[in-house]
Amino acid sequence: MKSKWVHGRAVQVIVVIAFVAMTYIPGAGVREIHNTQRISNFALVDPRPNSDDWPRSGGVKGRNIAASNRVAIDWLASNHEGWPVKLSGQSHAPPIVWGDQLFLLATDAVGHQISLQSYNRANGRSIWQAALHEGGLDRSRESTSFADIVPVCDGQFVYAAVAAHNSLWITSVDMKGQIVWQSEAGPYWSKVACHSSPTLFKSLVIAVADQENDSYLTAIHRQTGEIIWRIKRPNGKSSGTPVVATIAGRPQLLVAGKGIVASYDPHTGNKIWTCRWSAEAMAGPLAFDGQHVFAASHQPDAELICIKADGLGDVTKSHLVWRQTKIPCGHTSPVYHEGQLHVLSDDGSLTCLTALTGKIEWRKRLKGNFSASPVIAGDNLICSSESGI
Repeated sequence: MKSKWVHGRAVQVIVVIAFVAMTYIPGAGVREIHNTQRISNFALVDPRPNSDDWPRSGGVKGRNIAASNRVAIDWLASNHEGWPVKLSGQSHAPPIVWGDQLFLLATDAVGHQISLQSYNRANGRSIWQAALHEGGLDRSRESTSFADIVPVCDGQFVYAAVAAHNSLWITSVDMKGQIVWQSEAGPYWSKVACHSSPTLFKSLVIAVADQENDSYLTAIHRQTGEIIWRIKRPNGKSSGTPVVATIAGRPQLLVAGKGIVASYDPHTGNKIWTCRWSAEAMAGPLAFDGQHVFAASHQPDAELICIKADGLGDVTKSHLVWRQTKIPCGHTSPVYHEGQLHVLSDDGSLTCLTALTGKIEWRKRLKGNFSASPVIAGDNLICSSESGI
């Protein structure tokens, strides 16, 4: 009896070890989750952002287009009221804005703690700081800061993504700085810092982790922190930010990475279509109009493509409208506006194309280097260089 008991315990231990290995060891494969049978994808009643709010990466609709035309077109201090404020720590992600509050992630001076910080929009006064993680920040990662990810706000909570303790964590913080929940989205082993920002869809906050091994896309319930679905993605270091939009008559969750541009059903994570390309990495969100998706990369070579978004399955041969190989686009994302596509290269080369044909309309050289995407504000295109111009 004793030998049988020991044998049974040994089998249990082996099963547990195998399960942990499949879930957490790099290359063993991330475990997929499908909990969409739960009541989760209903539309929460959220406050509506004002026209001059900027609640997530890319603004209200994720397109880098300001809803308000009340934007300064020059930045001389003598012409405008403003304020400077010294951040408590380091941050390399732009802030988001909701109402009278600004939110951004920042690390402390020694890079040991990462926090979500809130500042008063009118005067820059610090309102609160919510410590999200102590330690667990991998200093071997290629990063200028561990606070590289833009959070997202729904008017009631701010959702922040942080790579710490070999995992990607999503944290919900209320508007007063209190942590509501913190959920481990999945493993994160990449030596490249995570730059992909989360996005919202109905009751879900959606995040992607494209890395050398165990890449995945996941959706977490905004009220509970429960993982509703998690699906595998092709492996490869990339920083594509997911974006959800109604394109070709259906909601599509769009994200690009190594080798593919992909569309998913945001309710379930089921794949709708994929288009193959030569890019090894993507930075930021994709651009789109009502029928097409536009993707740009410069690794290993310049590539800019237009995809008709009404297909199913592999649409590389059937729905690839045009491809440009002379316009590099690295850290920035292309911006679509009124039939034109604006692409800003890291070295300051700004190109305007006809979106439906890929024809180059004009090119202009800007001074400096750029890692922020252009923003459309009224009839103006705002491009912010790394030197602050």
